[in-house]
Amino acid sequence: MRNYTIGSVTGIPIRINVTLLVFLPALAWLLSRPDQIGVYAGVIESLSPHGIDEAAIEAGQTPLLLGSAGAVGLFASVLLHELGHSWTARRFEVGIASITLWIFGGMAHMDELPEDWNVEFWIAVAGPITSLLLAVGFGAVLQIVPASAPLAIFVVGWLAVANLSLAIFNMVPAFPMDGGRILRALLARSRPYVSATQTAAAVGRGFAVVMAILGILSFAPMLVLIAMFVYVAATAESRTTALRDLFRGITVCDLLSDRGEAVDADESVQALLERLVAERSTGYPVVDGGRLVGLVTFDDVRSVPPAERDASRVADVMRADPPTVGIDADAFDALQLFAESRTDRVVVVDGENIVGTISQADLVTAMEVVQGLGDISKPELAPDGYA
Repeated sequence: MRNYTIGSVTGIPIRINVTLLVFLPALAWLLSRPDQIGVYAGVIESLSPHGIDEAAIEAGQTPLLLGSAGAVGLFASVLLHELGHSWTARRFEVGIASITLWIFGGMAHMDELPEDWNVEFWIAVAGPITSLLLAVGFGAVLQIVPASAPLAIFVVGWLAVANLSLAIFNMVPAFPMDGGRILRALLARSRPYVSATQTAAAVGRGFAVVMAILGILSFAPMLVLIAMFVYVAATAESRTTALRDLFRGITVCDLLSDRGEAVDADESVQALLERLVAERSTGYPVVDGGRLVGLVTFDDVRSVPPAERDASRVADVMRADPPTVGIDADAFDALQLFAESRTDRVVVVDGENIVGTISQADLVTAMEVVQGLGDISKPELAPDGYA
């Protein structure tokens, strides 16, 4: 689903997913309901030195105002939670590509996932610590809010409770919550990273099943939805880690099957088809004036009727602005690029030079070979030229 960049904090792009734009009004409405206000008012009164005049906070449009302030405040707190992860990651020299806020909270996207258990532990625990500090901070502010400001008492008190809940919930040992990553980090002290991930993912799936059962028994559809998300996320984390380990040491150069010069955008489809057959290739990058402008494959040209192939140009059938990957990039990076761009083929480049293309089939073949034969990466040459 689409993300919108709304700005940056300390150079980290902040993005809002479209699901959040739908969820925020719904959350504001839920918080504004009289039964919800009554429940939270009772909790907040136990933390505040003053009571809350419920008649004042339930009058007119005040509930909707409280709900809106609470919803926005919650996701501002989620942003700070993710910034806690991000700033800690930077201390360990782990780059942060962006932070995305969405329906289930937030996610800090790292340039690379640390496999040092100590690094992952501190990055993961930084989020709950940040939320806990926010809860303490809002709790302290609550002590000095005057009794004459019941709306401020409610909002500040609610944010204290919400941040405490956020810290506790994120410590659940299940991916993608921080507790799952903390558990993996602790397990990775004495076992391989992949094995630690598999165990942590299994624990996470167990928690997801329990949450789903509780959600069904208590007629809480949101809890069931969260359980499904946790189950899928735990499974995905396990598979991703296994794939990263499987492709370790393998580069895009090792996968390259379609080498060759690019084709010109003005070349005829018939000439391209003859070249595809002669060179037994399945696709080529497309250039215009030496600049990469597209990607064309056998499937793109065979759909052109035979009578129109001489008159049709490659530019008419190519896919414009194809994704590119460096020839020395890790194979796992290429795998991620395929997933992000939702394409079946990417262009391989070496600096400014176009080298060829790789396809999803190349990755699948490499995966099958590695699983059957071990590492397929090129051997390191000794100084005398022998492996």
